[in-house]
Amino acid sequence: MPGTFSDSWRITRMSFSLIAQDRALLVFPIVAALAAVGILALFVLGVVYLAPLLLVGGSLTTSYEVVGLVLFVVAYFSLTFVTVYATAGLVGAATLKLDGQQPTAADGWRVARANLGRLVVWALIAATVGLLIQLLASRLRGAAGLVVGVAAGLSWAIVTYFIVPVILYEHESPWRSLARSAKLFASTFGRTLVTNLVVGLILAAGVIGAVVLAVLGLVELFGGSLPLGLALLVAGLALGIFVVLIGATVEGILRAALYRYATTGKIDPALMPSGYLSAKPAPLQ
Repeated sequence: MPGTFSDSWRITRMSFSLIAQDRALLVFPIVAALAAVGILALFVLGVVYLAPLLLVGGSLTTSYEVVGLVLFVVAYFSLTFVTVYATAGLVGAATLKLDGQQPTAADGWRVARANLGRLVVWALIAATVGLLIQLLASRLRGAAGLVVGVAAGLSWAIVTYFIVPVILYEHESPWRSLARSAKLFASTFGRTLVTNLVVGLILAAGVIGAVVLAVLGLVELFGGSLPLGLALLVAGLALGIFVVLIGATVEGILRAALYRYATTGKIDPALMPSGYLSAKPAPLQ
């Protein structure tokens, strides 16, 4: 257990240090966020544009519901694919960094593009499962639906944690990669769990700070100094965006680092803040 916490803390520090060393890693979540905003905007515009065209007697027709459903499914898949593709680019760039190279954002995108076919298939699978989980949870009322939705979503997230690096570097089909991802997660359960928990606590502190600044800003706006209130609100918004951006980037780096650790038992010692990892996971079968 001491080795687990020691290794997890080192991997966490390394993930943050990689961002400080190479700001190009921040490009991937930024592109994903901008693409997601564009997709959502197109979906809303499509629904609004089609509404008056499919009205009959002032009421929406079945055709509108069908078209709306199709647009929703297309938008949902597009959002899933953008997330998968950006994660692949980030994992690719982070892995190159772990190999001692100095990658650009273009190098990460190149890694993702080389595996485009498998990533598209995986995005289709992930989107379908995500929709089925939401559908199942919506069929159950109250707390039961919430529990089932959370449990199913968490289980799916655990099983698929390593699937992007597996697709990128083991060149298996998405279904085979799914089984491999689950096995890798089981082999590094302690370190993966602790590392993500530590990162989650660090980011939660940042989110709390952003909320506190925003609340203080609102208090100042309505009962104090307008300039100070605006400044606090802007600071809270900026901190919140920064935390989300760093969190998304660190999450991708962690997948790359933990995958490397799971498959080789090591990370390039030159990139580790305090030397080499102290323990090697059990060999994979």
